[in-house]
Amino acid sequence: MNFSSAFKYPFHNFAKVMSIVLALTIAFAVFSAMILNSHDWTPLFAHLYEIEAVDPNVNTLEPVSGTTIIGIFGLIVVAIASGFWLSGYSIEVIRAVMREDEWMPAVDISRNVKDGALLFVSSVAYWLLFIALIVAVAVGTHLLGGVATLVLTVFTIVAICVMGWAYFVGMARFALEGDYRASWEIWKNMRAARVNWRSGAKLLLYMIAFSIVYGTVRQIADGIFGGLMGANLLTGITVSIIIYYIFNLMQHFSTQVLIAQYASEIGIRGDHYDPEKGKVDAF
Repeated sequence: MNFSSAFKYPFHNFAKVMSIVLALTIAFAVFSAMILNSHDWTPLFAHLYEIEAVDPNVNTLEPVSGTTIIGIFGLIVVAIASGFWLSGYSIEVIRAVMREDEWMPAVDISRNVKDGALLFVSSVAYWLLFIALIVAVAVGTHLLGGVATLVLTVFTIVAICVMGWAYFVGMARFALEGDYRASWEIWKNMRAARVNWRSGAKLLLYMIAFSIVYGTVRQIADGIFGGLMGANLLTGITVSIIIYYIFNLMQHFSTQVLIAQYASEIGIRGDHYDPEKGKVDAF
């Protein structure tokens, strides 16, 4: 894995990243404007921030209008659809990186959303396994106590790491094989992750480093442009959305490069990937 190349990837594709940021910002800003401009939220803000309302006779919120409801519903739909799209598009990014393509792939909204939804469903299986593990550890800790608690805690941390790496293995296999069922082969993916735990540990450290770097810069940017929030609420929200998406997406795409590199490092190769073939044998 190469930290430098993963870090440079979103900057090399900055125009593409910004086009995605612009599309998502417009979608969220439109529905946010519908919500803010179709209703008087002063009493709510006064209550939340513990300040006196401009009109002391206004103590409660009036019934919301149809425009407000549409705005709220639109925000929910955009949030869910964009989450599915980003997950599905990440599969394309991983596939492109594994094929040593320096440029981000073209956007195919319908395909990306479908792949993202399928990937989300597979992630539920990992979450259920994670919850079952936590419950088992909690029960074991309650029954055994003492030294067993420490042993079970260490085991839980290791198991969580392996499951996380296994999920990334599943993503890479999904990208390589073109078959979402590869992400469902949990035990096979966990075995690959467990055997290659050193590469997984390196991936985790790099991901933490990216989180620190991008998070710090994002906080600085928020501090610089935070004054806009007081001048105009809608402008402030729009600026916050832009800042959030710029740095979060750049961190996200850098992470996808790391996942692709991690997959190649542990033997999942994209050298012979054929997009016209439904599935190839990755192992």
